[in-house]
Amino acid sequence: MDMVTIAALAFIQNVAFTLTSRSRNRDNLTYHTITAIFSNGIFFLTFRELILADMSWLLFVPYIIGTVSGSLFGAQIAFRIERLIGARADVHG
Repeated sequence: MDMVTIAALAFIQNVAFTLTSRSRNRDNLTYHTITAIFSNGIFFLTFRELILADMSWLLFVPYIIGTVSGSLFGAQIAFRIERLIGARADVHG
């Protein structure tokens, strides 16, 4: 069960991280605030689970699979959100 939990949390963690990474470079502070709270919250939960599982090397593969697939999926979600809310690249930075 630890492997499935870690893979799922890692997936969500990197969806959130990707959204936050993209939102930093957009002209919408509300979007960035929401994604930062989501990202930091799931990061905390993921590492809590890793610690409770004694950071076993058996969790390395599901963690990597979850994070990579979460990043790819997160980029697609970010594109859709940005189109929906009209977030544009920030030209002031």
